[in-house]
This record gives sequence, C-alpha cells and structure tokens, in this order.
Amino acid sequence: MTTNDFAAFPTGNLCNADPRVRAIAPAIKPLIPGKRISGRARTARITPGQNGAIHRAVHHAVAGDILVVDGGGSERFGPFGDLLADGCIAKGMVGAVFDCTIRDSPDIAALGFQVFCRGFHPEATAKTDRGDTDVPVVLGGVTVHPGDIVVGDDDGVVVIPCDAAAEVLTKVAAVAAREERIRARIHAGETTLEIFELDP
Repeated sequence: MTTNDFAAFPTGNLCNADPRVRAIAPAIKPLIPGKRISGRARTARITPGQNGAIHRAVHHAVAGDILVVDGGGSERFGPFGDLLADGCIAKGMVGAVFDCTIRDSPDIAALGFQVFCRGFHPEATAKTDRGDTDVPVVLGGVTVHPGDIVVGDDDGVVVIPCDAAAEVLTKVAAVAAREERIRARIHAGETTLEIFELDP
C-alpha cells in the first residue's frame, strides 16, 4: 500500500467507506480545480503572522508528504508563498493544506503545486516564533497526526488515521465497485428509488 493508492478514489467514496475518515471544514478550498492529491501529513502549527514552523516542516519533509498547517483559522497574513511552494516541490511534496490564508496564489498555481486554504491575503509574516512541527494539529475541526493519510479534491479534504489506512483502502475499493454496479443498473433502466428499495 502506498499513499498514491488513495488518489484513485474521490473523497466522497472515502467518506462512505469508513466513519474514521474525517472531512475538514468546507471553507478550506483547493487552489487548482480538478487536481486530486494524497500523501502523508507533515504537520506544523503556527501563530497567525508567523511562519518559522512551516520552514522547518518543509526542511524535514520527504517525498510524498503533504504539508499540513494549523494556522488557527486566521484570515490574515500570507505565511506560505511561491518560494516555499518551490521548496516543497524540490522536496517531492505533493501538496499542502492550511487552516489559514496564503499568498502568491497565481504563482503557486502556475507551479502546479496544489494547496488547500481559507483564501488569500498578502500581509507579511515574521519568523520569530518557532511554532511546532511534527505534532498533532487541528485542521478545519479535524485532528491530524503526523503520518496520517490526507486526500484532497474539488469536494474537500479528508483525513485517514494512519493505523486505519490499509483497512480503509480495502473498504473504499468495495465502495467504488458497488457504485459501478449501481451505475450499470441505472443505465439499464432502473431508478435509484428501485435500486435502494425506498418507499415510493
């Protein structure tokens, strides 16, 4: 099993597969429409207006990681911009998720680096607060532990506990197969009311 295996499935299927899959707040939206990402969480917690912990998290990241930043839901400041995005790409990171705003959004999009965030704000940040790295963080109401699986697409971002990943992957494959069988029955003329045996 690799984190890439999860990229084959939309977040909706993952949520259907197991209640341990948690969806973060919908206010955190993708920068690049149509681009799904999946990887292991590399976590950081920052104070709004600071970004030192982000720099350290990227420094220690490995290929396949997703940067996950608890920014306290702040809608001010731009603690992540195009230079950090370039640094993430150089490390082989596959994306980032922020519970706050970012800046340099057109340049980051041009790099093809997928970011989920609460929006954009140009205000500068400092590096005087170390923050925390590789610790459990809260992202859009969901606790994320280092190494958890993070999957994001146009519908949002979900978090899969690392100790449940193998079981969730098996279950989501069954969910996707069931949906294909239902789709075939719809194309054959049945309605969803009939398929799900609902009271007409």
